Amino acid sequence: MRLSQTPVSICLIACLTIVLLSFQPAVAGEEASVSGALKVNGKTVALPYVYVYALEKGFYDENDPTWKILFVGHAVEERNLDKPVWDSAYVELGLTRTAEFGEQPELQVYSQSIRFSADAGGNISGGSYPKVEIESAGPERFAGRIYLPEEQKLFDDAFQYDFTFSAPLSDPDAPLGDPLPADGGEPGKAYLAWVAALHAGDIGRLQKLVPAEMASRFEGAEGKQGLEMMQAMTPTEVKVLGGSSDGQTAILKVEGVMDGVKVGGEVTLERRGEHWLATKSAW
Repeated sequence: MRLSQTPVSICLIACLTIVLLSFQPAVAGEEASVSGALKVNGKTVALPYVYVYALEKGFYDENDPTWKILFVGHAVEERNLDKPVWDSAYVELGLTRTAEFGEQPELQVYSQSIRFSADAGGNISGGSYPKVEIESAGPERFAGRIYLPEEQKLFDDAFQYDFTFSAPLSDPDAPLGDPLPADGGEPGKAYLAWVAALHAGDIGRLQKLVPAEMASRFEGAEGKQGLEMMQAMTPTEVKVLGGSSDGQTAILKVEGVMDGVKVGGEVTLERRGEHWLATKSAW
């Protein structure tokens, strides 16, 4: 579980390329299924994909088994499940097995977040939590029903949902391809060279670390502004702790110092010709 999510990928890309409910069964990947829908303000929103993944630490107690369940309008890459899904309608729920409210551990919903339109809608956070009827809670598969028995009202919005689902547990931190050496191999060296040149403000070195057609993006006032932004968003004293790669994409486990505090993170690099370019980062 990451400490925080930093939209470094946006910065890098910008700088370098400056029911009641309707039940219609829908397949969410080869091994997952979900039926049901979200209804908001009288409109039905189809969410045909479902994903479940476990968190490293519990919400009330770090030892409580805890999961996130995402019902979403489009397919999401496994490694991106623990990042915000801003571009699609969704219902995201936090679920934990805890003894916080009784002598015996019970399943509890501790968070609820809803987005009901990808282009012209809004977001709901909180409200009355749903009822949970779980048939299976891992370790390999999650299945059951999660529903709001009555329409809920929160501020100006009225909403209700009812989902019956079955899904294998996903792993946003799963390795990609083969393991890399402890130093990250070629992708690791490329990333450290990038960070060193970045914090040195050495435009010439940075230009050599990207394809020729991108080199000019570091020049001029806009290039300087982009450079300063990336410097502010990139930790210093960065170390590579290993990672994995399929030859075209590499995932590095890294640590560094941000505002005097040691942070851990994950960096994604893509191969572009002879270069490895950092395209995403979460610290």
